[in-house]
Amino acid sequence: MKIAFLQSDSLPYDKAKINYFLSLSKRENAKVFVLPEYVLNRFFKELEKMPISFIKNQTSHQIKLLKQLSEVYNIIIIAPLVLIRGDKKYKVLAKFFQGKVRYYYSQVFMPYSHWNEEKFFEKKKSNPLIFNIGKFRIGACFGFESHFDKFWEYFRDKKCDVVLIPSIGTFNSFNRWFEMLKTRAFLNNMYVIRVNRIGNYKDWEFYGKSFVISPEGDDVILLGNKEELGIVDVSKEAVKEARKEWKFLKLSKEIKF
Repeated sequence: MKIAFLQSDSLPYDKAKINYFLSLSKRENAKVFVLPEYVLNRFFKELEKMPISFIKNQTSHQIKLLKQLSEVYNIIIIAPLVLIRGDKKYKVLAKFFQGKVRYYYSQVFMPYSHWNEEKFFEKKKSNPLIFNIGKFRIGACFGFESHFDKFWEYFRDKKCDVVLIPSIGTFNSFNRWFEMLKTRAFLNNMYVIRVNRIGNYKDWEFYGKSFVISPEGDDVILLGNKEELGIVDVSKEAVKEARKEWKFLKLSKEIKF
């Protein structure tokens, strides 16, 4: 099965660019199309200064557009959004398919002085996003959330074959992200697809370099630092063979303390 992921800067209200990359993905017979964090809305530091009405209108426009495009192309779209409910702001991963949408509400936020999502967003209890496509089970969470064991335990226990991680990385953090997710992919014997934003905010550079790691912990695809569409063909057999060979899932259930 093929999964497409777009490494992009902020996407405009005009649907032409998303439409173009979705058409390329459909031509390659991709079943899933994934976007990075903060491309359908402005970057977080810009959102902090914006009226809530602007954010709400922007998100409403994008939801309407992606509902339509998911139906036109018959493809699942995974897209991070800032959802407004009343006067509350939520960070969500949206799954669009056949004109419908389902949300996962982020559970862990960055609490740092230079990037304080915890202060900005509301929390709402939500299980990590998991969905099936044919014989594949796919999970998804936000980039910052991928640092925490509980998410990987959840994906492992639910027997996910692929985990999608929309993210927004900066400050020369690529090597740390790469080594961390390479380890997660290997220890859980699943594909990990990190989809990272590009562009700039003042002197902050979002470096791209989206990548795919195999269930054996090998890099399959590594993009550059420009706008680029990646397409990976994931294999259920590769997942089964890695789990049969390493037996991490089976052995973890036998550990008793």
